Amino acid sequence: MPQQCAEKYLKTRLQEAGIVFPKTHSLPMLLNLACSVEPLWSALQPQGGRLNAYVVAFRYPGSSATKEEAKQALADCRVGRREARNAFGLPI
Repeated sequence: MPQQCAEKYLKTRLQEAGIVFPKTHSLPMLLNLACSVEPLWSALQPQGGRLNAYVVAFRYPGSSATKEEAKQALADCRVGRREARNAFGLPI
């Protein structure tokens, strides 16, 4: 799931920087914390906000994203993933 991918990258960056963070799935909260060490990531707020809508909505059976929502979520995740991998010095 794109939201979970973004969440894992954010938590990894926070852990690497020694920043304590609460148990949460909130991408905006995690992104705000990460911006203290990755200030340029503030530009990812729109993507984080959109992906945050999927924290619970589509994680469990019963609801499904539309094709358009799924495409947008993947596009948003790719932007964040590219920035995170660049920050970690990993191939994009």
